[in-house]
Amino acid sequence: MRGWLRREPGAGEYGLLVPAATVFDEPAAHTVRQLLHAYGVRATTGRDRRRRQSRDRFRILVFPEDAVRAYDVLCRHTR
Repeated sequence: MRGWLRREPGAGEYGLLVPAATVFDEPAAHTVRQLLHAYGVRATTGRDRRRRQSRDRFRILVFPEDAVRAYDVLCRHTR
């Protein structure tokens, strides 16, 4: 019997949630989540362990119906 292959989650593999942002550390993930919550966007954090670089990244995940609003909020609060 073959062993199980581990695959890291990619875009579209977060169940019902979609990625709205990617950040490089937990404090930044917390800040982005709190910003989205302040604007009524439900959000959570998930690790993105596909290592293109040497460190982990964190994805901010939202429901598809909140994705456009999340994008608008993030665009207004980033340079």
